[in-house]
Amino acid sequence: MHRLFLLVLTAGIALPIVSCNAKKETSLENKPVVVETLISATESWNGDLYKYPKGKAQMTLQRIIAQPGFKTPLHFHSQPGIAYLVKGNLSCGTTDGQVLKVGPGESFATSQDTVHYCKSVGNEAAVVFVASAGIKGQEITVPYKR
Repeated sequence: MHRLFLLVLTAGIALPIVSCNAKKETSLENKPVVVETLISATESWNGDLYKYPKGKAQMTLQRIIAQPGFKTPLHFHSQPGIAYLVKGNLSCGTTDGQVLKVGPGESFATSQDTVHYCKSVGNEAAVVFVASAGIKGQEITVPYKR
């Protein structure tokens, strides 16, 4: 009777452990993480070569929601950045006539030191994430004064 009790107890402990190990191995076969580089750039979409401003580095990630028809005033960025459009559509243009059109799921390298605007085009709000590599205390978006 004592041996039967030990056998049942051992099976009761061992089976769940074996079962957990089998699940763990299965999940590793299904690749527990996938890394996909959406963008890597040394220059912006319009050809600005990226350079880092001098000062204490500060990374910023912004979520911007622009309603249909919203257009930014003319502005520029003094630091490099990248953007990912989650939903909606954007059209960005420079004062010299270059235009960038971006749709959902697309990324782009933001312009640096080039005066431009962006507009939410289409029937739904544009949702865009923008990451900037700037310096502490410096504006990310600088209004253009003519």
